[in-house]
Amino acid sequence: MRLPRVLIPVLVVLALAGGYGLRIPFTRPTLTKVFADRTGEQATFVVDGIRCWGTARFFTSLYEATPGVFSIQAYASERKAVFTFNPEDISRARIQEIMEAPIPLNNGTTSQFFRCISVQ
Repeated sequence: MRLPRVLIPVLVVLALAGGYGLRIPFTRPTLTKVFADRTGEQATFVVDGIRCWGTARFFTSLYEATPGVFSIQAYASERKAVFTFNPEDISRARIQEIMEAPIPLNNGTTSQFFRCISVQ
C-alpha cells in the first residue's frame, strides 16, 4: 500500500504546530529564586545572557540584596526573567541597570554578562 506523497509533509507540519502550541503551557522555569514571600507587580525581561541553569543562578544572585525584589523566575529556554517586585522600592529601569552593570572579574577587568532586549 502506497501512502499519498503529501501525507508525510502534512504530518510533519502538524507535529511542529502542535509542539509549538504546547510549549507555552508546559514551559517551566529553569530557576525560581524567592527573596521574600510577598506579592507585587510583575515585569518580564527578555535577557541576552540567560542560557542555562548556571547563568540563571548567577543572574538571580545579582538581586539577592536588592530591596523591593521579591522573586525572580528565570527561563533559560526563552531567555527571559519574570520579576515580582515592589514598584515603590525599585523601578523597572533600576532592575535593568543592575542586570546590565559590568561585573568585576578576577583579573581586574569588568565584563557585561547580561543585556536586556525588551521589557513586558
